Amino acid sequence: MPKRTTHTYSSEDAAPDGPDSDLFVYYCKHCGSHVLITDTQLQKMPKRKTDKAYVLDKKKHLARLNISEAGKVLLKRGEGKLEKQFRMNCIGCGLFVCYRAEEDLETASFIYAVDGALSTVAAETNPQDAPVPPCISQLEGGLVQVAIEVEDRAQRSAITRVNADDVRVTVAAPAARGEANNELLEFMGKVFFNIYPKLLKCLD
Repeated sequence: MPKRTTHTYSSEDAAPDGPDSDLFVYYCKHCGSHVLITDTQLQKMPKRKTDKAYVLDKKKHLARLNISEAGKVLLKRGEGKLEKQFRMNCIGCGLFVCYRAEEDLETASFIYAVDGALSTVAAETNPQDAPVPPCISQLEGGLVQVAIEVEDRAQRSAITRVNADDVRVTVAAPAARGEANNELLEFMGKVFFNIYPKLLKCLD
């Protein structure tokens, strides 16, 4: 059975891969709230002909979403054809940002990112547009501390939940012999490299 443990992780422990880091953070283009973490650039993904949405294949790429469910919509596509969309909105402002064809987010094969809805730049005019949860705090010397709940023996390294108490992270390695901890440090190093400057602005 997978084990869950809670850790406190500091940016001092991070060992980022530099500019070659393979994690990309996308934000709502309207309010700057965090929406998606993935391991590929959306611009490199195929686009649908119908609405130009980016097609993110969850079997090939990481897709961790911070969204609110917006319900099912039926759209007419061609003669007598109906397309079912389960829509997802930005938590910060309610903007329609993504959708999927299956009701269950976990088992959905594809995520469709609405063209023009996401940006790699967070809101900078008002940091409160993208509030930082209490589980992430700033220490002396510019360090950032994060309370993390870890679940080992998962399919891959991923952030699966963020709330006031902790950030839940899954790792593939078992907890025995420190393998899970090593994987966690490597993964969080990549995450910190991508979001650390934005976190500091929000924490100031």
